[in-house]
Amino acid sequence: MQLKTEKRVAKLDCEKDKPLYAATVEEALNATGFGKYNFGLLLVCSWTLQAMGMDLFGTSFVVAAAVCDLGLTMQQRALLTATPLIGVVLGAQLWGYVSDTKGRRLTLVLSMSVGFVFAALSSFAPNWKIMALLKLASSTFTSASNSGAYTLLGESCSERSRGRSMLLCTCSLMCSQAVVALFAYPILPLEFVYWIDFLGINYRPWRLLALVMSIPCAATACLLQLFHESPKFLVSRGQQEQALEVLKKIYACNTGKKVDDFPIKKLLDQSEESTNQDSFLKVMWEQTAALFRPPLLKVTLKLFYLVTIIYMTGSGFILWLPYIMNNLFSVLEAGGGQGMNLCTVIRYSTEAVAFAGNNTVQEVCNDTIQETTLLSAMSYGALASSINLVLSLTCGSRKRLAMIMILTVSAAAAVLLNLVPIPIAGGIFFFFFLLCALSMGILSVYFVELYPTSLRGMASCLSVMLGRSSAFMGVNAIGALISANCEATFYAWSVLLLTAVAFSWFLPEDKKPRK
Repeated sequence: MQLKTEKRVAKLDCEKDKPLYAATVEEALNATGFGKYNFGLLLVCSWTLQAMGMDLFGTSFVVAAAVCDLGLTMQQRALLTATPLIGVVLGAQLWGYVSDTKGRRLTLVLSMSVGFVFAALSSFAPNWKIMALLKLASSTFTSASNSGAYTLLGESCSERSRGRSMLLCTCSLMCSQAVVALFAYPILPLEFVYWIDFLGINYRPWRLLALVMSIPCAATACLLQLFHESPKFLVSRGQQEQALEVLKKIYACNTGKKVDDFPIKKLLDQSEESTNQDSFLKVMWEQTAALFRPPLLKVTLKLFYLVTIIYMTGSGFILWLPYIMNNLFSVLEAGGGQGMNLCTVIRYSTEAVAFAGNNTVQEVCNDTIQETTLLSAMSYGALASSINLVLSLTCGSRKRLAMIMILTVSAAAAVLLNLVPIPIAGGIFFFFFLLCALSMGILSVYFVELYPTSLRGMASCLSVMLGRSSAFMGVNAIGALISANCEATFYAWSVLLLTAVAFSWFLPEDKKPRK
């Protein structure tokens, strides 16, 4: 009996020393650890998302500086600023399909390369219509990173480090407009003008800024060549041998050991290739319909309403930030603004401002962006991304309370910027109004928690499309409403935010953390 026990122990010890032969791709990823490869991929994916954000939200700075050159009216300005958001909606499902069938890395390299070409060409656009078409094309391509970068990063990381890595990527997207302001700070004050005869345009600093903003797209496309395809994608396509080679290289890069030291020698077959061509449309319809049937119907309606209001407010008004802050600081630098609230300032563009005794302002074309405007955009980006990081790490058990507080503060700020007759105070309240965008991160947590695994992807995809569509409508509505009645616009938005507070109140209560 003792001899048998000794043999069994010796056998177990021998098996413990042997390398793990076969495993799932998730187990294999855990065996690669987290090291130089994952950190490098995190940086490149973050830069890819930031390049997309610059293509989407950086247009607001370019348009603000191109008003006189392109002869833009308020509505043309709104349409041109919001055009990239249409590209996100148009490209969402297309790039999702390409990513799932051709590969994550290939999708990102192709989309960012072509997106760079269109974004760079937009800097040479002779009029606003051609510029809008080129920005529509560039954003349609760069929008692939909206899901592709997250997917490539998440499928190349171990389970333990996946959540934190994707969270850091989100923060890079939040500060994308601040990065544009950082580029604009030294470029827009330049005073060069070059006539390009065959295009019939004056090449001015705002065109150079549009060109510089496109460079990160090309840079990320090149840097992605240094990394491998997602091993999970390769396994899903039945390419176990290629996936194993990728995992070995990730392991070697992370640990500094040899490729042959990787403990897993075979990956289990987890291919998901479809044999029925009609199954894709059928499954997509079933997944979509399931969201609008009990027991998920009420949850879907609540969350989609919140997505509509929050994106229409946060993404809508953030694109008007350069215009609003530029008017504010122009008035302040001209020595005016006494007794004026923010809306009184917004009504006027002030390159040459004449103040009489009754504070009358004469409207002229203004394409100069104040340095303080750029600094304020940088400050807002840094503030929003920092708060987003803190909220994501700390509000796990108080999500509903955090969302209610954020939306309530935003609604109150919308009222106060009308009531307080001090321009700089109005600018500060406008910053607090914009912070409703912080609720986007909390919403993403609800989409993970309240939907089953089989429906999370479809729910997230539809929320992105709805959010960007709402942002597009918001940007255009804001331009028209501010021109018609600025004060009423902010009061109405305050009411919308309060309705969002009411919907947030009826979200499921947060689970108490286990002791």
